[in-house]
Amino acid sequence: MKFAVVGAGAIGMLIACLLKDAGEDVQLMPKTEKQAKEIEEIGILKDHKLYQIPAITKFQLISPDTYIIVAVKYDALQGLLPELSRECPDNPLIFLQNGMLHLELIEELPQQQIALGSVEHGALKVSATEIRHTGLGTIKFALARGEASIFKPLADIQGFTSGWVEDADQLLFRKVLLNCLINPLTALMEIQNGELLTNYHAYELLRNLYTELYLAFPEIEKLLPFEEVTALCASTSTNTSSMLADKLAKRKMELDTILLYTLRRSKVDLPLLKTLYNLLKATEV
Repeated sequence: MKFAVVGAGAIGMLIACLLKDAGEDVQLMPKTEKQAKEIEEIGILKDHKLYQIPAITKFQLISPDTYIIVAVKYDALQGLLPELSRECPDNPLIFLQNGMLHLELIEELPQQQIALGSVEHGALKVSATEIRHTGLGTIKFALARGEASIFKPLADIQGFTSGWVEDADQLLFRKVLLNCLINPLTALMEIQNGELLTNYHAYELLRNLYTELYLAFPEIEKLLPFEEVTALCASTSTNTSSMLADKLAKRKMELDTILLYTLRRSKVDLPLLKTLYNLLKATEV
């Protein structure tokens, strides 16, 4: 199978390396020519292993039989999609964004074969050519549009640790709920994931936030039991959440596509989540 990964952040580079490990044909499309040139010259270093992966900067260099994995953040999608629509109208697409606001943008695309993905790995971008795989997980896929048979082989790639889910909304909303619980708390208090368990006051906030989300979305009890949340905090105890990493780097946080989406989806008021959203928004202003 042929893949082109669009976006060379932590997740984009990680996906490219994992596919390379699985023996697949992979291209990587960074945002800038500078990073593409560095990757071509140096390669990608992941956990002391060097990967030579072709780097491109134009959609025209992607063949029509290639799966395009879009691994950029939500805010970068709007500037990317017009060219993707124009240059790659027949390629099957896979979107790996956090949150769910990107689903509105996808509806306007001409491509007929589109899948969605949820990445449960942890990754840290050290430099333009180096990442660290900070948490081993899986990548789950679900169909957004088209034929499931086009994408189900992704779940059978040997060594890729992936799976297939029939309900795309459940797949993505589970990740949204998880991000609502961990990301805003760690970002606001500037703590690592494990401190949500070891800091009494942080743990109280985590439990209260889960209870609030349960009142709005009772399905969370099956989608994401509280024990799974605490287990993830423990297994990624030294990890920095993506929202905290963005805050520390003074990048725009993914507040709207995760927190604001959840606030809008809820039929009841979510005062704690709304407070966290506004506090973090205030730090961006």
